[in-house]
Amino acid sequence: MPLQQDEVVKVPRVPRLRRIIGFLVIVTAGMAGSFFAGSYVKSPQSVALDAVNTPIQVTATVERRALASTLIVPGSMTPGTSVGVTASVPPGTERAVITRMLVAVGDTLKPGTIVATVSGRPLIVISTSVPLYRDLKDGDTGQDVSALQNWLQSIGYRPSTTGVFDKSTQESVAALYRDVDQPAPKSDDKKAMVRWREFVQIPGDEGSVTSVAASGAVLTDDLLVATAQTAPDVVVGRASITQAEALTVGQAVALEASGYNAQGVIQSIGVFDQGNPEKGTLPGMDIIASVPDDPNKPKPGQPVSVSVKEPVQETLAVPLTAIKQDDIGTYVTVPSSEKDAGEGTSAERIDVTVTGQRDGWAALAETSKLEPGTTVDVS
Repeated sequence: MPLQQDEVVKVPRVPRLRRIIGFLVIVTAGMAGSFFAGSYVKSPQSVALDAVNTPIQVTATVERRALASTLIVPGSMTPGTSVGVTASVPPGTERAVITRMLVAVGDTLKPGTIVATVSGRPLIVISTSVPLYRDLKDGDTGQDVSALQNWLQSIGYRPSTTGVFDKSTQESVAALYRDVDQPAPKSDDKKAMVRWREFVQIPGDEGSVTSVAASGAVLTDDLLVATAQTAPDVVVGRASITQAEALTVGQAVALEASGYNAQGVIQSIGVFDQGNPEKGTLPGMDIIASVPDDPNKPKPGQPVSVSVKEPVQETLAVPLTAIKQDDIGTYVTVPSSEKDAGEGTSAERIDVTVTGQRDGWAALAETSKLEPGTTVDVS
């Protein structure tokens, strides 16, 4: 039937809710597509950043090289062991006063030396196998008496060696005091005796005087009359574990300082010490080297280096950056097959002994676990 002029064709309407849902579906699909596309497609900037953040494993190979085994340990001149020479308050006096100082700084103390007179009584250096520990009078016996008699004989007197403090021993004691211009002490029966506090024994039997009290000084509670150095000066250096492993006790070393060159011998190698940053001490092991007697040697406290120079020889060698250290010792790491196959696995540790270093390379002692061409990690 033909349409009338006033009639209108009506198109069915899509409900509003359906249109909204359709729109959201289209938007969501677009976002998801963009996300997945972004996961697989990276900008040049992202690719560059990823390359920077990816760890690069740096390695080197073991070689055979002719290295001069030169090792230098910084150190300083250190005075030897010192001891204090002390007196006592003589019987019948109230305090200890230096009535006469008979030695000076630089003098040598040896058995028979009179150090000083303290409140009128002498202080004499003695050297006996059994230190005196009691006063000795006529008729006393014991190992200390025998030791005194042997010592008196060693310095030129002639007591008996019976182990009895007899007349010949008393005469020798009286002669000793007479030779140092002092009267020998007397017992109640007027016979010569030994007051053990008038004698002093020092380690090693000899020492060099490093300080003295002044004549007329009233001694304080420590009753210190003088100090004596009983061991020679030494050079003490702090070596790293690697350096210490290349040194041995008894090894000859060169001692070098400004205007000074000498040869010493390593006396001891200490245990590892963590050091103290607050005191400026580094971690390592103390190396003590002997110093030859030389009036021109550096003064205590002055820097002196300890060095070892060995002939050039061909040995296993790796870059110094391949050497690692921990509490156990010195080692290198070798990439394992597991590490090559995937990340996160540990490398194989191989303990080594460094025998020298030069030009950025470390010489290694021979080991069956390393050979030329072996790949090692470089830190």
